[in-house]
Amino acid sequence: MKHPVLAKLLELLIPTADPVDHKDRSEFERLALPGNYKPRLSFAEAVVSVVTTLTRIFLGSLLFAVWGIYSLLAWKTIGGPFLRVIVLLPLLLLFFLFFALLMIAISAIQKVIFQHLP
Repeated sequence: MKHPVLAKLLELLIPTADPVDHKDRSEFERLALPGNYKPRLSFAEAVVSVVTTLTRIFLGSLLFAVWGIYSLLAWKTIGGPFLRVIVLLPLLLLFFLFFALLMIAISAIQKVIFQHLP
């Protein structure tokens, strides 16, 4: 390539050499997402991770169901279409806020539990 910037971008996108030696790690460790999960968990850490994931699914679904029912009731109660949009936009924004807070709280609890594990 004639342009050094394009050559550098191409090198970043498609590296020619492997920068890290992966011989001492398994294929699952090479595919692990850094910062999310350790590739080698103890039994207690694995149980906490599974329970945390199931808690996220259950409480997130429960929040979505309850919020959806009450949003539908608000939709049916309001007569005008313009007022429906005005009321439902804040309801959607509040839902996303509460969902994010729920996920942050579950992550914080998981970190506290991980710190107390042997």
